[in-house]
Formats: sequence, structure tokens, C-alpha cells
Amino acid sequence: MTEIRRKPHVWGRIPPRNKDFTGREQLLERLLLGVSGGVTAVLPTALHGLGGVGKTQIAAEFAHRHKTDYDVVWWIPSDQPMLVPSSIARLAPHLGLPKANEIGVAEAAESVIEALRKGEPYDQWLLIFDNAHDPESIMEYVPDGPGGVLITSRNFAWDGVVDTLTVDVFSREESRQFLDRRVPGIGGSEADALAEALGDLPLALDQAGALQSETGMPVREYLTLLRDQTGKLLAEGRPMEYDVPLTATWALSVSTLREEQPDAVELLHLLAFFGADPIPRDVLSTGRGTVDSPLSDILDDPLQFSRAVQALGRYALVQIDRENQTILVHRLVQALLREDVSESERERFRHNVQRLLAAAVPLQPDDTATWPTFARLMPHLGPAQMAQSSDPTVRPLMHNVVRYLYQSGNAPGALALARECVAAWKANPGSTSRELCTMQRHLSISLRFVGRYKEAFEVGSQALAEAERSLGAEDEETLRLTNNHCTDLRALGLFADSFALSSSAAERHRAAFGDEDERTLRMRTSLALDLTLTSRYEEAERLLKRVYSALRDLYGSPNHPTAQIVMNNLVRVIRLRGDYAEARELGEDVYAVGVATLGADHPTTLRAASDLAIAMRKAEGGSSEVLHYSEDLVQRYRRLMGDQHPDKLAADMALVNAYREARRIPDAVSAAELITLAYAQVYGSDHPYTHGCRHNLALLIRLSGDHGKSCELHEFVVSRLTELLGPGHHYTLTALLGYVSDLASLGQWDKAVVLGEEALADLRQLLGADHPMTLGCMANLALDMSKLGRTEKAVSLRGDVLTRLQQRLGEGHPTVVAVGNGERLDFDFDAPPI
Repeated sequence: MTEIRRKPHVWGRIPPRNKDFTGREQLLERLLLGVSGGVTAVLPTALHGLGGVGKTQIAAEFAHRHKTDYDVVWWIPSDQPMLVPSSIARLAPHLGLPKANEIGVAEAAESVIEALRKGEPYDQWLLIFDNAHDPESIMEYVPDGPGGVLITSRNFAWDGVVDTLTVDVFSREESRQFLDRRVPGIGGSEADALAEALGDLPLALDQAGALQSETGMPVREYLTLLRDQTGKLLAEGRPMEYDVPLTATWALSVSTLREEQPDAVELLHLLAFFGADPIPRDVLSTGRGTVDSPLSDILDDPLQFSRAVQALGRYALVQIDRENQTILVHRLVQALLREDVSESERERFRHNVQRLLAAAVPLQPDDTATWPTFARLMPHLGPAQMAQSSDPTVRPLMHNVVRYLYQSGNAPGALALARECVAAWKANPGSTSRELCTMQRHLSISLRFVGRYKEAFEVGSQALAEAERSLGAEDEETLRLTNNHCTDLRALGLFADSFALSSSAAERHRAAFGDEDERTLRMRTSLALDLTLTSRYEEAERLLKRVYSALRDLYGSPNHPTAQIVMNNLVRVIRLRGDYAEARELGEDVYAVGVATLGADHPTTLRAASDLAIAMRKAEGGSSEVLHYSEDLVQRYRRLMGDQHPDKLAADMALVNAYREARRIPDAVSAAELITLAYAQVYGSDHPYTHGCRHNLALLIRLSGDHGKSCELHEFVVSRLTELLGPGHHYTLTALLGYVSDLASLGQWDKAVVLGEEALADLRQLLGADHPMTLGCMANLALDMSKLGRTEKAVSLRGDVLTRLQQRLGEGHPTVVAVGNGERLDFDFDAPPI
């Protein structure tokens, strides 16, 4: 029975098949043995060779020939390593994974690599990394697993890193076969002569064949012109980066086309200043009216533009992909074209490309619907030297590009581009303070995204000082930098400083923009976070409710992503205020909206899931449902964001607390030790969050039986939090209650009672008399009093606590049951986002 040939389930961005592809049969057979042998578990296969020998064409032909052997075939342009994650991330939805616009580029790419490694849902896959230069920058994206990986490169450094196959020029027989296809009627001796003259280089043969096929020029005449052109090139004594035959062939093609259709040559030079990736045709059409003459005449006339493109295609100077509406110019041809014009002309063409790209850059980088457009433009921004542009119409768009990069999850790419822009703009005396301050704000945000909080603070502080000096304190950019500076302060653990600044900034925003303006509401959201981090929960709740109501009216929907962030912050505050059942109920609603509108793995939805997990634990203790939910959440974060992301660490900490509630102490201890180290690496050893981790660890050390070690660690934590946040802060009091329990476990009940009474007074003032933590402190105090013989007072306290806890939490709540059984209560720490 004949096997039914099938198409791949996923066929991604593979170049169109070359109808004139010739020869390379032995190479393709060797490639089949390597790539299809499941070698990615050991090594991928690389095709390496000099430019113009046809490496990309061989890879594309291999993909087309063997596409029925694979479920997934995916092409990854790799000449700019910064963009490789984006290319991989675009595969995510085809594998049933969250899209990059839901979870970010880095997370989506990581999830794709992991799925391919596992062979889920497809175990027959082929990835092609085209024009990968540096092995170190690419290998981290190459998955092990059941599929195949093919790499093309001009860099012989791949030899020894992967299995390599060297691609040489055509054999003479392959040259004859190719020319016979490309130039109908060419004789064998003529083909030999032409191949000899061109060194059997495929790219040169292609252009020579195209010119002769298009013009009908006899081979003898072409060879004469080729000799003349070659002699001219050599006589000029210019350093030849590429083979003389290729340069001469290209020059003849351009010269002939210039006589026939000069506007096509003008367009070709423009295309040379884009990147080597496919150029979207709509970039050229969208930019009509933005370039100078004669390019404006070509781009403004669709018919003239189309004719010019067709002429370039006929002469094999470009490849036209009609299905994807793109134009591709070989990187060697681009290099030769750039060398062909004077420095002033290079600057003119480059500036025109910059303006075209700027006209195509979307204005809303936060809108995920625009991210595919950004992704198509990114490969061209570097080659066009967009960061170096001094054009006032180009620079504002670079802010959008950097914001797109970090919003979409490519924080390292955002950081690199922001640094490049800041350095270039500082070196340009014509740069304005506004341009620089805005880009430095994006640089600060990018640094924060990669966890470099101290450096982010320094950059943001300098930019804010410059903005206040040159733009004024009430300027919009100054106010944006002020909001950014609040975040930097929070990241360093300077909660009180951030609160003081955000309080004044919120009022300045209101005065500048009005009560209901989006910028004012964004600043008030930041202020609410500062209120939360300084333990002002009732004020934070009132403010968040006002902001949510205003956002709902502003956007016309309660489900706008910004409104969802505010609602989740409200869930967190309600929980911290002690209303656990309400926090859980509202948290379930917020999470459900996030899943429905943003997707289950969107960062905003994941944060809602994290706060819901904590609310569930507070509402019902360490139940099997809570454990399963918390463990699943940690796995999702690990898959999507990696182990060091701050949100992943917060989920880890919540799981540790769930383990403790479930009395899985050994599991909790081992995890807590790792998390404490991770927090110190990400936030710093003296950050309040790191001390909060140490508090959780100390609880577990005591529950493991080492009361002295726990007491010593808690004493240190209380001392540091008192100095950093003050004695009345929620975090300080949480650690103090842990220290009191350590003292009690060591039999130091006098001291435990004294400190317990002080803590109780502070908790009543901070959280209220009926907050579960206040009541828990009373329950522990009753236990310690009874140890000192103060039985009557202890019994009275315990009875009062039990009644009020039943009213607040319900009779079956684990805390109520524990107090009824005379057990001691512990109070843990969970880190909120900054």
C-alpha cells in the first residue's frame, strides 16, 4: 500500500523553492543522514562556506524536499542574534503555547524550546538557523530532542562545535547544468568558458545568467565585458572583500539595468541599506512622501514602483516573495551596492531608509496587536543605523521600539538598543534634553527588567535631575521620570522614600493633566502600591477603588488590561487587610477575566493567579487544592519566565508557605534555602524582601527543631527590618512575632510576653483589633502567659480570641481549629510585585 504523503502541520517562513536549483546531490544526501538521524540529542548540523556559494539555497531546498518527513519546519534568520528569540517565539501558537504578545518574547521562545525538547506536541521537527555567525550567541536557542537542526554560516568557528559540512563552489558539471537551465540555448563550450570566468560561484552564475537571459547578450560579448570590468576593478586597487568575478558580474548587471531602467537601480541602492532579511513591501508603500527625489517619484507611483521591482527580479538582483509580499536582496549584493556609491550618497540612502522605517513603526507599542509589525521591522533597524539617526522624525519612534522590546519580553534587546541610542545621542551635539531624558527613562526600565536595580536607579536619577533642570518640574517627561524613579526606589527597598515621592507626584500629575487623565491614574496606581508597601492598606484600598472606577469609565470596559492590574492590586490589599474569603472570591473573578481576555499565561493573568494562590492559602490553609494550585503555578512560571524572574521567585515563596501550612517541613526547608539565596542575588542581601525570605526560613528551622538557630536568624531579621522600615511596619511585626515564638520555644517566656504585648499594641494600631494577625498574636500571648502562671488572664484572652476569630474566619478555618487545640500560630511573608 502506497504511503500517503502529507504536508507539515507547521511550515514557517521557508523561502520559496528555487526553480533553477541545481546539483548538490551528494551534499543533500549527507545532510539527510545528519539532520534526519535525530542528531540534535548530540549535535546539530551546520553548512558553512564563503558568501555566495548557496548555503541558504541548499537549506531551503532540503526543507522543500523533505517537508513530508516533518510535522514542523521553521526558518530562523540568525544574522542578528538579538532577534532570534522573536523568530522562535512566533512558533509558540503553532505548538499550542501562549503567544509572545501574551507572555513576552523571551518566555514564549523558552516555552517553544522546551516543547521541542520534549517532542510535545510534535516530535518530528526541523529548525533552520540561517546565517548564524557566532556559535556562542546561537547555541543557547538550539534545543536538544527528537527533531533536527540545520545551521548555515560563513563562520568556520562552527567546526568543532557542531557537525559541519563545507559548501564549496559548484563543480564544473553543476555550473553547466545551472547555466543550461538559466540561459536556454547556451552551448557546452560557452558554459565552460563562463563558469571558468566566474569561478563556478553560484551567485555570480545566477546574475550572469539572468542578465544574458534578459538581454539576449551573446556569451562572447558578456565575457569581453566581464574581462574589461574585472580589469577595471583590479586596476583601481580597491580592497576586494568579495570575489572579483562576483563583483564584476554584479557591476555588469547593474550597468545594463541602469541603461534600461535607471529608476530600478535607484530603488536597488535604497534596498541595499535595509537589513538582509525580507523587506516588507508595505514599508516602501507606507513611506510615500517621506523620501527625497528621485526615490519619491518611484515610491509615490505604484505602477512605476511595481515595474522597478519586476526589473530587479528579472536580473536576479532581488528575490520577490509574492505570497509574503516581501523583497529580499542578498547580503553580498547589498554590500557591493553600498560600496558603489559615494559617502554622501550612502548617507542619503541610509537617511531615506530610516525615514521609511520610522513611518512604519507603530505608535502604540503597548498594544499587542502591533507586535507582529514591530517584529517584521526589527531586522532592518540595526543595518539602517536607526539608533545613530539625528532626524527629529526618527528619534521619537526609537522610544516606541525600545518599549516594544521590553514590553514584549525581550528585555536584553531593549537594554542593548537603549544603550546604543543614549551613547549615540549624547555624542551628537544636536540632541535635545527631551530626547535623551526619554531614552534614559527607557534605559532605566530595561535595566530594571533584567534585574539590575542599582544601575537602573542611577540612570533614572540622572535623567530625572536633567529633566528637572532643562525641562522643568511640571513637564510631562519629568513627571514620567518621577513615576519611573518611584519604581526604582521600590526595587531598592526604599519604600518610604518612594511613598513620599509618589504622594507629591500624584498631586503634580493631577494639576498637570486632570483627575481622570490616564497618566494621572497611572501615577495613582503607583501611589497605591507605595501605600501597600508602607502598610497603609485601608488608604490603598480606597485609592485603588477610585482608580478602577475612573479607568472603567475611561476605557468603557471593566476588563481593560490596565483595569485588571488595578483590580488585582485591590485583591492583594483586601487580603493584607485580613479579609481572606473576600480576597479569594474577588481573586477568582479577576483571574477568570484575565484568562478570558489575555490568556492564562499572560504576565498580568499570572500575577492574578499568584495573588489568588495566596488568598486561597489564607482562606483554607495548606489543603491539597492549594498545594496543587501553587505547585502548578510555579511550574508555569518556570516554563514561561525562567527561575530568576522576580514573579517566579514570589510564586516559589508562596509554595514554601503552602508546604509549611501542609506540614511538609523538609520540602519547605530545602526550597526556602534556595529561594533566600535567589532573592539575595536578584534584590540584594539587605533588601526587605530578602529579609522576608529569611523570616520564612527561620520559621521552618524552628519547626524542624533547631530553636536556637531560628532565634538567632530572627533576631537579625528583626534588627534589619526595624532599621530599614521601622518598628511598626507590617513586615517588621511579622518577623517580630516569629522571634517571640523562638523565645517561647527556648523557655524565655518573660521576654516573649513583654515583646508579645508590645507587638499586640502595634498590630492593633496598624491593622486593627480584629485583624487575623492581631488576633493570632493575642492567641500566642495567651499561651506564653499561661506558662508564667498568669492563667486567668490567659484563659480570658484565649476565649476572646477564639470567638472573634470564628466571627472573622469561620468556625472551620485552620487558624480557628489550631487556636482551639492550643497550638501556636505562625505568620509568613509573601513578596508583592514592585
